[in-house]
Formats: sequence, C-alpha cells, structure tokens
Amino acid sequence: MHISRTILGILAGIFFSLPALAANRDAVPEMVPGAPSYVRFQPIFTPIIEGDRVTRQVGITLMLQLKKGEEKQGIEEKRLQLNNAFIENLYAFFQQRVDLKGDIDEAYLKNRLLQVADSVIGKNAVQEVLIEQLFEEKK
Repeated sequence: MHISRTILGILAGIFFSLPALAANRDAVPEMVPGAPSYVRFQPIFTPIIEGDRVTRQVGITLMLQLKKGEEKQGIEEKRLQLNNAFIENLYAFFQQRVDLKGDIDEAYLKNRLLQVADSVIGKNAVQEVLIEQLFEEKK
C-alpha cells in the first residue's frame, strides 16, 4: 500500500510538471509599446570597516530604468564601468556613515547613484535607479 502511494505521488508530480516542461523557454516576451526598459545588476556587496576590521557587510541590488527610447545596448557596453563606479560610490557612501545604525535615506542614495550613472553613460540614458534589495549582514 505504501509503495502504491509513492508511485501515485511520483506520477502526479510528473503529470503536473509536464506543462512547465513544454513551455518555450527561448521565447522573449513581447514588449508593450511605450513601456520602459530596465537593466538589472548583480548584487553589490560593500564591507564596512571600523578600526582595523570588517564589522558589517551591506548588499544592494540595483536596476536601472532607462528613459523612453533608450536602447539597452549602450548600457550593456558600459556595464563593467558602471558596476565599478557603483561599487566605488557605495563603498564611500556606507563608509562615511559607519556610525549611523539607523535608516538610510533611500531617496538620497538613489539620486547619488543616478549621478554616477549619468557620469558614466551620459545624462540622457537613465531615468531612475531602482533599489530592489538593501540588506546588512553583521560580521
């Protein structure tokens, strides 16, 4: 009896997973006309150094909302430079605020990162820097 329930469970799992296996994973969703384009970045981790040791690590996940009509290709070509500029700026931002244990002014941080993007890519490419995640790990 136990074996038949196990087999029935396996068959049910296969049956319900067939539609997911049949989905075309290569299909690119069609963009809605006039919808903004986005460029997502891998998480950036910044150490917080107090004295002679790392006491915390801050992680942030960013996404750029491009201005209407802006192509992703121009951003992708400068992705490495943009990522390095974000890392450098975030390190300075969090290191200057090492004593602050409270909230971060997200609007100020987003504006600061937008200025970084403008300096690397040009002023007419990025509409907004979106912060998807912001987290802190104590060491």
